[in-house]
Amino acid sequence: MAEMIEQIASEPTRTRDRILRLLLKSDHSLSVQALAAELGISRNAAHQHVSALEREGLIDGDAAIRTRGRPSRGYRLSGAGNSTFPRQYALIARQLLGEMARHLGPDEMHEALERVGESLAHSLPVQSDNDPAAVIASVAGLMRGLGYESDVIEGAEGKELEARNCVFHDLAMADPRICEVDLALLRATTGRSVDHKRCMARGEKSCRFAFGAPAKSARTQS
Repeated sequence: MAEMIEQIASEPTRTRDRILRLLLKSDHSLSVQALAAELGISRNAAHQHVSALEREGLIDGDAAIRTRGRPSRGYRLSGAGNSTFPRQYALIARQLLGEMARHLGPDEMHEALERVGESLAHSLPVQSDNDPAAVIASVAGLMRGLGYESDVIEGAEGKELEARNCVFHDLAMADPRICEVDLALLRATTGRSVDHKRCMARGEKSCRFAFGAPAKSARTQS
């Protein structure tokens, strides 16, 4: 009985996944009627799933599709919908880091990773504020937008940033030098030096960053 209930509860998710896969494989937009025929469900049921997927931004409405009857609205996979399918970014990133390490010396590798963090900082809308605590709070929000579970906490000498996950976790565990990307990012966005007090790559439960004097390589706040 429990298994049957679980199957019924998961059916909408399976149907939506099938719709996304059909749109992924199609070279052109598909109408609700075409999706219903492919899935073997009613047009009304297909319309409900399509409407939910469109609200979530996983599919986009496209130009009308001409049929024997009146034109039907077509649907295609959105960028967000495409991103729901598996990616192997970590695998590619490991290969890139390995290739960099083979061709760069330790100092050059450090500088390259630092530039990556600084470049990322320049792409982010950092809040300009004379209050360091407000800047740190703004940066914590930006980090959450990048996928970090980050919060501002009260440290021994002021506000600190704590992250309980790392978007580079697997890479950092294999090569802790990747942490320089985070450090350079935080130096550039806060305009201050950064003390990496705790690090998951060192076996600790979270990463914690304290902020000190203005950093020489900090991004200019405007």
